Amino acid sequence: MIVDTNILIRLFTKDNDTQIEQLVQLMEQGNIAFHVLSIVLIEAYWVLRKIYNFDKEMILRVFEDFIESDGVELDEDGLVQRVLARFRGVNVDFVDVYLAEKSRSLELSVLTWNAKDFKKIECEFYRPQDLI
Repeated sequence: MIVDTNILIRLFTKDNDTQIEQLVQLMEQGNIAFHVLSIVLIEAYWVLRKIYNFDKEMILRVFEDFIESDGVELDEDGLVQRVLARFRGVNVDFVDVYLAEKSRSLELSVLTWNAKDFKKIECEFYRPQDLI
């Protein structure tokens, strides 16, 4: 099943005992796989950082532990692994690292006004004014 961000948030924050118990029971039955879309991980990162005040390293550890669990499938497994590894070493937004890695895999450049951060993650990017 494709999981919504709220499922991940419950698992990562453990802030609702009833819902956690239900999720654990589902996972222990072993006949369900959690299919996680990259956009859901991106949203989960934002919620954990901005709403729950998790620090970057804590979120990375939670994500890495989760995606290595049995019954968890990622829609872009290799890409997500590269994003997590790259994100650990830079001080830019999670979504910007995702865009940079996705642009590499698609062999496309990124259009952005955020030259400062995209220089840090060494991807091909252009500002609109560069193309006029």
